[in-house]
Amino acid sequence: MNDPSVPHLEWEAEAYHRLSDPQFSWGLRVLEDLELSGDEIVVDAGCGTGRLTAELLKRLPRGRVIAVDRSQNMLRAAGEYLRPLFGERVRFVRAGLQTLRLEESVDGIFSTATFH
Repeated sequence: MNDPSVPHLEWEAEAYHRLSDPQFSWGLRVLEDLELSGDEIVVDAGCGTGRLTAELLKRLPRGRVIAVDRSQNMLRAAGEYLRPLFGERVRFVRAGLQTLRLEESVDGIFSTATFH
Protein backbone atom coordinates (compact mmCIF):
# COMPACT_ATOMS: atom_id res chain seq x y z
CA MET A 1 0.00 0.00 0.00
CA ASN A 2 1.37 3.39 -0.96
CA ASP A 3 0.10 6.65 0.44
CA PRO A 4 0.09 9.20 -2.42
CA SER A 5 0.16 12.05 0.08
CA VAL A 6 3.65 11.06 1.29
CA PRO A 7 6.18 13.65 0.13
CA HIS A 8 9.04 12.38 -2.00
CA LEU A 9 11.83 11.50 0.42
CA GLU A 10 14.39 8.93 -0.63
CA TRP A 11 17.40 7.34 0.99
CA GLU A 12 20.34 5.48 -0.47
CA ALA A 13 19.14 2.11 0.81
CA GLU A 14 22.25 0.10 -0.09
CA ALA A 15 24.54 2.54 1.73
CA TYR A 16 22.22 2.70 4.73
CA HIS A 17 22.09 -1.10 4.98
CA ARG A 18 25.90 -1.22 5.14
CA LEU A 19 26.39 1.81 7.43
CA SER A 20 23.53 1.49 9.92
CA ASP A 21 25.36 -0.55 12.57
CA PRO A 22 24.81 2.06 15.33
CA GLN A 23 21.06 2.14 14.70
CA PHE A 24 21.00 -1.66 14.44
CA SER A 25 22.68 -2.13 17.81
CA TRP A 26 20.35 0.40 19.49
CA GLY A 27 17.41 -1.48 18.06
CA LEU A 28 18.72 -4.85 19.24
CA ARG A 29 18.85 -3.50 22.78
CA VAL A 30 15.25 -2.33 22.53
CA LEU A 31 14.19 -5.70 21.11
CA GLU A 32 15.82 -7.51 24.02
CA ASP A 33 13.53 -5.63 26.42
CA LEU A 34 10.29 -6.39 24.57
CA GLU A 35 8.02 -8.97 26.13
CA LEU A 36 6.47 -10.84 23.24
CA SER A 37 4.46 -14.05 23.16
CA GLY A 38 5.37 -14.62 19.51
CA ASP A 39 1.97 -14.31 17.86
CA GLU A 40 1.55 -10.52 17.82
CA ILE A 41 1.03 -8.22 14.87
CA VAL A 42 3.58 -5.40 15.17
CA VAL A 43 4.19 -2.28 13.11
CA ASP A 44 7.85 -1.54 12.46
CA ALA A 45 7.66 2.24 12.16
CA GLY A 46 10.59 3.29 10.02
CA CYS A 47 11.68 -0.19 8.91
CA GLY A 48 14.53 1.04 6.74
CA THR A 49 16.17 -1.83 4.88
CA GLY A 50 14.70 -4.44 7.21
CA ARG A 51 17.68 -5.43 9.33
CA LEU A 52 15.81 -4.93 12.62
CA THR A 53 12.55 -6.05 11.06
CA ALA A 54 14.18 -9.46 10.50
CA GLU A 55 15.18 -9.65 14.16
CA LEU A 56 11.65 -8.65 15.18
CA LEU A 57 10.16 -11.34 12.95
CA LYS A 58 12.44 -13.95 14.53
CA ARG A 59 10.87 -13.02 17.86
CA LEU A 60 7.39 -13.45 16.33
CA PRO A 61 7.40 -17.01 14.93
CA ARG A 62 3.59 -17.06 14.76
CA GLY A 63 3.14 -13.33 14.27
CA ARG A 64 3.42 -10.76 11.55
CA VAL A 65 5.04 -7.38 10.95
CA ILE A 66 3.74 -4.41 9.00
CA ALA A 67 6.93 -2.72 7.80
CA VAL A 68 6.36 1.00 7.28
CA ASP A 69 8.74 3.50 5.73
CA ARG A 70 8.44 6.78 3.90
CA SER A 71 11.15 5.88 1.39
CA GLN A 72 10.33 3.63 -1.56
CA ASN A 73 14.05 2.77 -1.86
CA MET A 74 14.11 1.54 1.74
CA LEU A 75 10.95 -0.50 1.25
CA ARG A 76 12.31 -2.04 -1.94
CA ALA A 77 15.51 -3.06 -0.17
CA ALA A 78 13.55 -4.37 2.83
CA GLY A 79 11.32 -6.42 0.55
CA GLU A 80 14.28 -7.95 -1.27
CA TYR A 81 15.87 -8.83 2.07
CA LEU A 82 12.82 -10.00 4.03
CA ARG A 83 10.45 -11.70 1.56
CA PRO A 84 12.73 -14.70 0.91
CA LEU A 85 13.12 -15.22 4.68
CA PHE A 86 9.62 -14.47 5.98
CA GLY A 87 7.23 -14.50 3.00
CA GLU A 88 3.70 -13.45 3.85
CA ARG A 89 4.53 -12.72 7.50
CA VAL A 90 5.69 -9.26 6.50
CA ARG A 91 3.69 -6.61 4.67
CA PHE A 92 5.17 -3.35 3.37
CA VAL A 93 3.48 0.05 3.56
CA ARG A 94 4.87 3.30 2.20
CA ALA A 95 3.55 6.05 4.42
CA GLY A 96 4.53 8.90 6.66
CA LEU A 97 3.90 8.01 10.28
CA GLN A 98 1.86 11.15 10.87
CA THR A 99 -0.71 10.01 8.30
CA LEU A 100 -0.44 6.22 8.59
CA ARG A 101 -3.79 4.45 8.33
CA LEU A 102 -3.91 0.73 8.99
CA GLU A 103 -6.53 -1.68 7.75
CA GLU A 104 -6.24 -3.84 10.85
CA SER A 105 -5.56 -3.46 14.54
CA VAL A 106 -2.07 -4.21 15.82
CA ASP A 107 -0.60 -5.32 19.11
CA GLY A 108 2.34 -2.95 19.14
CA ILE A 109 4.54 -0.46 17.36
CA PHE A 110 8.31 -0.86 17.24
CA SER A 111 10.57 2.05 16.35
CA THR A 112 14.11 2.91 17.39
CA ALA A 113 15.72 5.50 15.12
CA THR A 114 12.85 7.12 13.27
CA PHE A 115 11.71 10.04 15.44
CA HIS A 116 15.14 11.57 15.97
